[in-house]
Amino acid sequence: MNAGIPIEIFFYILVGILYVAFWVMAFVILYHLTRFGVGVQPKKVAAAFLLGAVTLFCASIFLIASLDISTLLS
Repeated sequence: MNAGIPIEIFFYILVGILYVAFWVMAFVILYHLTRFGVGVQPKKVAAAFLLGAVTLFCASIFLIASLDISTLLS
């Protein structure tokens, strides 16, 4: 009997930390493109980057939600 915290909890905490780090870096990139970019082109790049970041984030959420951690550990 395992009386400790399940390993799945540690996995999901790690995934959560990675998600937070991803969005912090995405915010930094978006902020610098929109704030310090001269003209319209950096704003267009920022919009494309945001669309890609949201797409990757949603895809990773769906993949993590469908992943069964217990079968990987046994």
